[in-house]
Amino acid sequence: MEFEEALERLGFRAAEERATRDARLFRSDPNRFLTYWLHVYPDGTALLTWEFAIVDYLAAKQLQVGSSEALNLFMFPMEDDRGPQDAAWLAAALDRVEDRLRSLRFDAPEDSPGG
Repeated sequence: MEFEEALERLGFRAAEERATRDARLFRSDPNRFLTYWLHVYPDGTALLTWEFAIVDYLAAKQLQVGSSEALNLFMFPMEDDRGPQDAAWLAAALDRVEDRLRSLRFDAPEDSPGG
């Protein structure tokens, strides 16, 4: 499968509003809180990052973080995932994100991987 086909199949669309001169930018919104951002570079690599609207998610659960101020709106990875413009790499990178998010255990933080 070609990389462009994989982008479409995985729900990515061009995000020209945040395009840079060094990369084409794509986004996918798998749910109302999670956004994937994919930077596609001319050198044949791609960088996947994501953001999770933690304040909005917690508010939907009648919870809040601190004062829910603008600086605390999103949760995102400390390091992004960079690899080749390859459908298999992208699918595996998305699996890693989903695994990380599924591992969050607010009820048992010490039992979470890395906890």
